[in-house]
Amino acid sequence: MVLACLLAWLVPAAGVASGQVSGQVSGQVSGKPETTFQVYAYTLQYKDPLEALPLIQPLLSQKGTVELQPGGKTIVVRDTLAALNRIVPALRAFDRPPQELRIEVMIVRADSRPHPSPGANELPHWLEERLRGLLRWDYYTLIARSALDTREDQGVTHEIGNQYGLSFRPGNLMAGDRLRLHDFRIWRVGQEKSEPLIEATLNLWLGKPKVLGLANSESSERALMVVLTCEKAEARRRNNVVKPPGGKR
Repeated sequence: MVLACLLAWLVPAAGVASGQVSGQVSGQVSGKPETTFQVYAYTLQYKDPLEALPLIQPLLSQKGTVELQPGGKTIVVRDTLAALNRIVPALRAFDRPPQELRIEVMIVRADSRPHPSPGANELPHWLEERLRGLLRWDYYTLIARSALDTREDQGVTHEIGNQYGLSFRPGNLMAGDRLRLHDFRIWRVGQEKSEPLIEATLNLWLGKPKVLGLANSESSERALMVVLTCEKAEARRRNNVVKPPGGKR
């Protein structure tokens, strides 16, 4: 049915001064950065430590470990100095106040034949061209459109055009340009107790639309498209500044 066409506060281990890992530890412990093991604890100020684990794990050495202290927001990492020099800056960049986001949602109907739609809004030209290039339907109509202001880790429930409802929870921006939408659901208004039209966890790249499709079958003459685009709120405000020809303000 569905065609899915830490500014971290560094808490050093006992006997180790805070600061750059290699610079501080090298004067106290003999050994090479690639083989000398140390234990560091990090207490996050802003972010959920569970969200930090996928960031840390790929940076560990083969013998490195990471664990959460029970009942708190402290992560304990045991690894080589070389690995800690990768992990510490990544945690510092990760743990910052929640980023303000704007997520635009468009509901689009796709048809094989012309379908009169009184009062329908005009589909943006760039989106129509993209859909025509990706999909086999010939006609696309914008049914509803909405822009949602939210931030990382803040759940959203919203009704679009009195026809569709949606809900999701943004995660944290990873590497500055990728956002995961947890528990994304969309349903027809008045049918919340029925099965949702779409239920998934989605990954969005900033500024790059993601298209989800619904159809009875691959040969159906009609389909429903959900188009999602995410941007940082500050970037959205800059993009809305109108510039005269020549690019000068």
